[in-house]
Amino acid sequence: MITSLFFSTTASTVELVYPNPDIAPDEVIAIQLNGLQHNDSPESDTGILQTWAFAHPRNRIMTGPLKRFTTMLKGPDYVVMLDHTSHEIVPVNSGDGWRQFNVFMETENGKVMQFAWIVEKVTEGRYKNCWMTVAVSAPRLTGRGS
Repeated sequence: MITSLFFSTTASTVELVYPNPDIAPDEVIAIQLNGLQHNDSPESDTGILQTWAFAHPRNRIMTGPLKRFTTMLKGPDYVVMLDHTSHEIVPVNSGDGWRQFNVFMETENGKVMQFAWIVEKVTEGRYKNCWMTVAVSAPRLTGRGS
């Protein structure tokens, strides 16, 4: 079950999905990737905001606040995530309370990039028992897409 809440902006209301213990680890990544794939829909940087919603509290300390996180995603390493054409999520490793996936992403210009994406179950506080992203590697070119 995915729970939707609303985030108010000055222009209109944007529907976002927020962490919930019922959301599986791969679903967390799919929610983030779908947001990034359609970053400016329905409003500018909605996808980045959706991705930030699932950033683990520990990750937020390293990459935040939101303005800094947005700058990082629009920077040279991660801009390929924005408006990508397709993605695939492949489980590769797991342990007690964490899961690692390889994410293969085809960019707008047809390159296929690979990311290591790690999610962890939050153990305390507001997001207790929710899966959230703790790390995403820099992209690695794996070839050309379709």
